[in-house]
Amino acid sequence: MSAPIYTGAVVRAPDGQVLCQLRDNNPGIICPGLWSCCPGGQVEATESPHEAIVRELMEEFEIDVSNVTPLLIHRENTGEYQGVYHAFYADLVTHIENVKCNEGERCKFFMPEQAVSLPQHPMSLVFLKAYIRLSSR
Repeated sequence: MSAPIYTGAVVRAPDGQVLCQLRDNNPGIICPGLWSCCPGGQVEATESPHEAIVRELMEEFEIDVSNVTPLLIHRENTGEYQGVYHAFYADLVTHIENVKCNEGERCKFFMPEQAVSLPQHPMSLVFLKAYIRLSSR
């Protein structure tokens, strides 16, 4: 059986803040009650990681994004995070006040330097730090 494939995106608002999602505090999910600053989900067999992140962002937040750009591909070979992760960054097109939270406890925008200090899903932190390194060049 091959490893699951996941996709996520650091979504940046025009003012530089990034979209962060507080995960449900349910014991049945991985990392309950932690933040994800690179929200996304699993890639379906019929779609590319790019298509999957556009779908996931629409399902979870009802948002449109532009300039969806690959950030990195990360592989976890063991443990509860096992899988291949395709991370992107993207620009928020939807007005920030119209962002919904259809999954998770809530969503909020933070400056990346603030977001990195949130208690968050370990894979999210890997991607957010990569985004911060890239954007500080």
